[in-house]
Amino acid sequence: MSEAYAYQPHPLLRRRVRDVASGVEGELMAVINENVSAVAAREYRVDLACIRAASGREFSTSVDSVEPATGPSGQPEAGAPGPRSVPRPS
Repeated sequence: MSEAYAYQPHPLLRRRVRDVASGVEGELMAVINENVSAVAAREYRVDLACIRAASGREFSTSVDSVEPATGPSGQPEAGAPGPRSVPRPS
């Protein structure tokens, strides 16, 4: 059996992001590929984004649900790649 999770590189790490599903903004702390299988014989892995909200509480969401947070002008923060520019591992 392989590791329970593995850290993944991501262009938005340590940047302000928004979880599209919940609307919560925070800092992207890590992206992990986690084994969520209920049965060891059939491994099922998903990419999860770990975000720290302004309250200090961290939560996880699908990495596909993360986009750069917008600034006051409604535009992504300076230097942040667009929501569709994140490469997906094959």
